[in-house]
Amino acid sequence: MLGNDVSILEGVTLGGTGKEAGDRHPKIGNGVIVQDGGSVLGNIVVGDGAVVTAKSIVTKPVPPLAIVCGVPAAIVNYRQLDDAEFDDDLQHHLKDKYRNEWKLLQSTKT
Repeated sequence: MLGNDVSILEGVTLGGTGKEAGDRHPKIGNGVIVQDGGSVLGNIVVGDGAVVTAKSIVTKPVPPLAIVCGVPAAIVNYRQLDDAEFDDDLQHHLKDKYRNEWKLLQSTKT
């Protein structure tokens, strides 16, 4: 499943690991960015507003608004929802569409 307003850059892989039976593929939330060469493998959820950085391999669930990096991918930070954060974001046009919803998600983390 692929959510709305997802940015998938060049060379991304979304697929099963080959180890599961049945539903093997990732579920990508709304407003997610998967950067160049990123891979999301297995029956896992990448939460709304998350960012998978370039060349990362994700094999475990990613919480909403998390920024994951590495092989295997680990949480390095969470997205901030101020205007400056969206100025450099691929999804600048989404800041008003999702900001209120994401602020609610962010408030549950603190």
